[in-house]
Amino acid sequence: MNSLANGRFSCRAVAELNGSFGSTQRYSIKFSSFVGAGRRVCSKKAGGSQRGKIVGCSAEGIASTIATGLTDSSKSSKREFPPAFWKEEMINSMISAYDEQDAAEKEKRMRTLIDEIKGMFRSMGDGETNPSAYDTAWVARIPDVEGSDCPQFPQTLQWILKNQLSDGSWGEELCFLTYDRILATLACVITLTLWHTGDAQVNKGVEFIRKHAERIEKEADNHRPSGFEIVFISMLNEAKALGIDLPYELPVFKQINEMREIKLKKIPLNVVHAIPTTILYSLEGLQEIVDWDKMMKLQSKDGSFLSSPASTAAVFMRTGDQKSLDFLTFVLKKFSDHVPCHYPLDLFERLWAVDTVERLGIDRHFKDEIKETLDYVYMYWDERGIGWARDNAVGDIDDTAMGLRILRLHGYNVSSDALKTFRDGNGEFFCFMGQTQRGVTDMLNVHRCSQVALPGEKIMEEAKLCTQRYLTNALESVGAFDKWALKKDLQGEVEYELKYPWHRSLPRLEARNYLEQYGANDVWLGKSMYLMPCVSNAKYLELAKLDFNSVQRIQQKEIQELQRWWIASGLSKLGFTPDRLVETYFAVAASMFEPEYATCRAVYTKISIFIVILNYFYDAYATSGNDVTLFSEAVTRWDPSLVDKMRPQMKTCFLSFYNTMNEIAQEGSKRQGHDVLPYIRNLMEVQVASHNSEAKWVQDKYIPSLDEYIKNAKISMGLGTIVLTSVLFTGELLSSNVLSRIGHGSKFLHLISLTGRLIYDSKTYQENKLRGKVSAIDCCIKDHLGISEEEALNHIYTLMQSALLELNWELVTNNDVPESCRKLVFNTARAMQLFFMEKDGFTLSHLQMQEHIKKCLFQPVL
Repeated sequence: MNSLANGRFSCRAVAELNGSFGSTQRYSIKFSSFVGAGRRVCSKKAGGSQRGKIVGCSAEGIASTIATGLTDSSKSSKREFPPAFWKEEMINSMISAYDEQDAAEKEKRMRTLIDEIKGMFRSMGDGETNPSAYDTAWVARIPDVEGSDCPQFPQTLQWILKNQLSDGSWGEELCFLTYDRILATLACVITLTLWHTGDAQVNKGVEFIRKHAERIEKEADNHRPSGFEIVFISMLNEAKALGIDLPYELPVFKQINEMREIKLKKIPLNVVHAIPTTILYSLEGLQEIVDWDKMMKLQSKDGSFLSSPASTAAVFMRTGDQKSLDFLTFVLKKFSDHVPCHYPLDLFERLWAVDTVERLGIDRHFKDEIKETLDYVYMYWDERGIGWARDNAVGDIDDTAMGLRILRLHGYNVSSDALKTFRDGNGEFFCFMGQTQRGVTDMLNVHRCSQVALPGEKIMEEAKLCTQRYLTNALESVGAFDKWALKKDLQGEVEYELKYPWHRSLPRLEARNYLEQYGANDVWLGKSMYLMPCVSNAKYLELAKLDFNSVQRIQQKEIQELQRWWIASGLSKLGFTPDRLVETYFAVAASMFEPEYATCRAVYTKISIFIVILNYFYDAYATSGNDVTLFSEAVTRWDPSLVDKMRPQMKTCFLSFYNTMNEIAQEGSKRQGHDVLPYIRNLMEVQVASHNSEAKWVQDKYIPSLDEYIKNAKISMGLGTIVLTSVLFTGELLSSNVLSRIGHGSKFLHLISLTGRLIYDSKTYQENKLRGKVSAIDCCIKDHLGISEEEALNHIYTLMQSALLELNWELVTNNDVPESCRKLVFNTARAMQLFFMEKDGFTLSHLQMQEHIKKCLFQPVL
């Protein structure tokens, strides 16, 4: 095959690459300019092939031709379509006036925000979070190692004295959670009492606990801090020994104590002393029962016990371990007078920051920062799972699932075997080793992770089924309250994920919905509440809104331009095809949304429209052999002179098709640096040949085998023609080798065409059956005599699901193909799954699709 870079392209090579049905006559065509006016401009080569634009066929002339055609008494079958929902007047009414000055100010603000967020990424260290009054109180207990009557870290004691809230409590002021406030307040009261200081603060703290203790009963168990019953009862007993005046006989305190006793009975001490578990996070509440010599063997490399300052402080006070003290000293040097509830949080912070900018649709501004961030995470990736910090001895499924999904999608080699660490004997998944409790956020992340499964990954399929059950039940029973996080709209996140899993969604649709669900002030819950400013931040949200609206304004202008083309071409008046220009544009604009892909979007839309027209044209004229033969011959020969023999509607179709393809080829040749018309022509020949085959099946009333049907129908679906033309406009110079990796005959294209055809047939087969058109379901029933339609549909669905897994493989491993090209191909498959997830959302343009389009293309984010 000749190289694409040499400016000439062998049509035999293209035909072989595409597995075409058409002629493989060897010829090549040099690109020539469109010149002249009022006449046909052509260059002929190799057997009368022609190119150029039919000059003299104005928009008015084409419209006149169609008007004649509409009265033509053709024998073609007529099909009624729902009218276009997105009419020109509606579109114009939804587009707000453009204020250039306002747009310039917003663009300036966007650049500022981008720089600030880049700074956030570059400054990520061990994880930034807010002070923890609870943990600071424990560190403040440590006596001076030199033997004086002062604290080892006196600044922490001063912090406690200065940071009591107005209601007498300590804790996170941003959000009131009774469990959190009472736990932190009790810890601070005990510490001040031990140091015989802050009597006024102690009294206010005690009064707060007495006033609010019974509110615990009314608060959801899902909001109980990690290990609460273990550490709270231990401190309550200590407070009693110190003579602190608290209502120790409250029924709620007795209930918490009973919970503690039940939990302690379930803790096998031989296991606790042998392997790292989440018990390491709450050692301050278990001081009477642990063997400290054995426990020291489970210390993390950084000297901490599961990154918990409170637990590490308790260990030091029991053992005098120097590494524990060194860890606390290091943390205090960083935070000056307080400590957080976790340190470090480096893996958690990085993964969630990347996930946040990706879900908000602003990741394209931070490609270098994301690469550097993920390189860091991958450096600490462990095939047994990772935790929230690099040195954590205990992994968690939340960070592991998030890491597996994001790293895999960014091309890192990671195995799903990491999830096996977090599965019990019953096949259920849990968050931490040895822990059976689950939270909504961690199960949501596992479910999202399961969507990027590769063929043969049984663990991913099991994870998908398990989390789907759990999340569905969580919505029905508790409204998706979570154990580990207080989020703005976690229920909305879960509902969207269950209804629109990865293969049924598109990037811009995900971003538009997450903009409504994202909380700039979300908080997490460990032993105490904590914030992650590099994860939940108003700057992310502000940039995402500005960016979304800016892109939307660009896309609205493109829609208006395409509407003008649609009307001027005369195609809008054809009677045998639906008007779905906006739906078609949405299919590409919701994935290739970046401003630099404007031409790609226009080409994708126009090619898609012609594919739809060809599909309905060959349906309408299938029984009229001469008509389809003439049209097919004109495409194969690229000969506009044949239009004189066509009926008016056919003439309009061909002239618009011919002129548009030549214009696309001219622009594509400029971008690729060589003549691409032969390449595009060959794609169209292959496309038309597939429609010819289907027309013949209709004429002969022939039902092929499923294999024979798929071989042809995956081409007639047109997805290959659409993406293989549009890919020329992704900004990449594409060699013949690259095109071969995504062209007809490639696994990648086979899979998107197969999945597209199968989902389309599964939702339209009843209607097609009435029209005498063969579908995959008919062929399946023929292959397996005696099976029902339902069984045939199940078989088709199984084939499709298997193909989607293989498609994942192509996406993450086909690194010889540029990312933008893989993105275009893969998201085309996703668009098909979205449009036909319930019924024919394209032709019917039902309310759900209208809502998606409105939110993505016309409704600005406020």
